[in-house]
Amino acid sequence: MPVVAQRCNFAIGDIIDNRFQVSKVLGEGSFGKVYAVKDYSGNLQALKLLKLWEVPSDIRESLMTRFDMEFETGRINSDYLVHSISHGVVEGNPYIVMEYCPGGDLLSAASQSHLDLAEVATHVLCGLKALHNCGKVHRDLKPENVLVKKNGEFALTDFGISGDRNKRMTERNILGKPKQIFGTYVYAS
Repeated sequence: MPVVAQRCNFAIGDIIDNRFQVSKVLGEGSFGKVYAVKDYSGNLQALKLLKLWEVPSDIRESLMTRFDMEFETGRINSDYLVHSISHGVVEGNPYIVMEYCPGGDLLSAASQSHLDLAEVATHVLCGLKALHNCGKVHRDLKPENVLVKKNGEFALTDFGISGDRNKRMTERNILGKPKQIFGTYVYAS
């Protein structure tokens, strides 16, 4: 049965899934949009909505599987990973609620202040170690996917294309070429 999803363009003040009020839009990518939201207790969190309505129906199921894996990867216990808190579905579009990181991303932090690069590198490597210890590979490490937490620590985020080191995600076409390439080209090694 095909997955049906309605268009969801939330604005500041809107309520998502009768649980979260939108405070601001934090960012948007090809497949998702991230909002700062408050729950009914007033806690500020980040909500990543998978824009399933913009995705061709033949890849929706595989994208939802990857989104579920992203949520589960965010459940790994480490101070150096952005934690997944909960998940749900609104108008047929899955979402993940994560801890809110008020310091923005590493790219923004680098332009606004003097950074201790050894500390940044240590935190990033600790996050990668936590992933690797659980059999995960990030696959899209870049400054935009390193966030600054409330306590000033740096944490990895965006596990949308993270993979299990024992499973291949690459599918090849009849000529042996990859059908789909994961990652950000400028950072892919």
